[in-house]
Amino acid sequence: MTEKLFGVDFGTGGCKATVIDKEGNILASAFEEYPSEHKHPGWSEQAPSLWIEAFIKTVKSCRGQMSDGFAGMLALAVTASTHNAVLMDEAGKVIRPCIMWNDQRSGGQCNRLKEKYGEEIFRIGMQMPTPTWTLPQLLWLKENEPENYGKIKRLMFTKDYVRSWVTGDFCTDIVDAQGSLLYDARKNAWSPELCGMIELPLSVLPEIRGTKEIVGKVRAEAAALTGLPERLPVIAGCSDTAAEDFSAGAVNAGQIIVKLATAGNVNLITDNAVPHAKSFTYPYSVEGKWYTVTATNSCASAYRWMRDALYPAEKELCEAKGEDVYMLMDEQASKAELGARGLIFHPYLLGERCPYFNPNARGDFFGVSMVHNKGDFARALLEGVAFSLYDCLQVLKDFTGNMEDIVIIGGGAKSPLWSQIVCDVFGLEVKMPEHAESSFGGALLAGVGVGAFSDEIEAARKCVRMKRTYKPASENHAKYEKIFAIYKEIVEASAPIWDKLAHIANE
Repeated sequence: MTEKLFGVDFGTGGCKATVIDKEGNILASAFEEYPSEHKHPGWSEQAPSLWIEAFIKTVKSCRGQMSDGFAGMLALAVTASTHNAVLMDEAGKVIRPCIMWNDQRSGGQCNRLKEKYGEEIFRIGMQMPTPTWTLPQLLWLKENEPENYGKIKRLMFTKDYVRSWVTGDFCTDIVDAQGSLLYDARKNAWSPELCGMIELPLSVLPEIRGTKEIVGKVRAEAAALTGLPERLPVIAGCSDTAAEDFSAGAVNAGQIIVKLATAGNVNLITDNAVPHAKSFTYPYSVEGKWYTVTATNSCASAYRWMRDALYPAEKELCEAKGEDVYMLMDEQASKAELGARGLIFHPYLLGERCPYFNPNARGDFFGVSMVHNKGDFARALLEGVAFSLYDCLQVLKDFTGNMEDIVIIGGGAKSPLWSQIVCDVFGLEVKMPEHAESSFGGALLAGVGVGAFSDEIEAARKCVRMKRTYKPASENHAKYEKIFAIYKEIVEASAPIWDKLAHIANE
């Protein structure tokens, strides 16, 4: 009987479940997509019920892929995107759809929080308020939906809501706690000062536990609906980014992880917290380490937007033939010239985080002419996201001069074209792990939690393998540097125009 470890991750676009053995071999995997709702420009919400449905479907699918089912399963971990607060009333019912991390509605609240409490928030929470964080999201709710705000009796985050459905626990881990901007990481406790700024009772917040702590066991009801073994140990889990960085073998200070997922990240592992106004600071899933996050809001989600907006007919045809429309898009983009014949894309479809932190930022295709076709637009999008990630990399240069240990991960990294474009834009060698996904990292963390591995370093040594190395072409990097300078000029010129557009849109 093979001993197994299970990780289930809830990204912004869907749920991925992965079963592995103790050598890091994948035994089963499943994915279930779910939508976000965008009721107004800059808004992004999801119904938590979609996550439970996706959990049940993906877990059952994995069970059916293995001849011995879940026999030998040692532990389960649930991970997810952070900042997303699920609000529950006294009866335990969800009060309203979850405001997601990429929602930009709380820009005004962020400005007022900065003006009134900026220094104190940064001192305690280690970051400045932007619409990504739970604190300003809740302030928006308090001011715009006071009846709903008054009903809050329990607050959970995405992974905790799902895990609580599985086990019945009420807790979170240190990474998701940090993602709320309601937590004092130096004291490992919810902050009365930060919660007091929005009059949020500490009593509604979950207990804080370690990422790899066993916090519960699978309930009979959840076992019956999913096929999971009843009383299977379940660890606290962590954010998708922390799990995914770990899945890429990032266990040492100085390692850099580039993530092409719904959002795009360029992250640095550190020995200590190094708060910076243009980055995010988190305790890491590897005990004793921290990681600094620089992030662009729209990465693979921008490519998904293009798929739905410009390729609906091709998508339908590909699905009918059992093919992936993204491969067609990549093929067209690969035939376009480097630089897309003067077409530049800014991926600010949901505002932007690093380094501009501007909720009013908007995406654009700049330089459109009669010569451009769909392939040029597809290539410009891939290059534009790479430029946004390169913008993020510049911030990390404040922390490290080491650019020798870079790995690229995420769904977008499965595209050799996109990975090579990132490599050429950066002008740096990047490595791609064999299995680098949050669900894979969650499974490894579950193994550490139940003692299948002595620690995170052993888990990475046994299970993380590099699949490919991308090397930059110097002539491509030189051309991209020229285009990137223009990319930045367009951003600077567009900022006041974005504000005018936002004013009109919000009238």
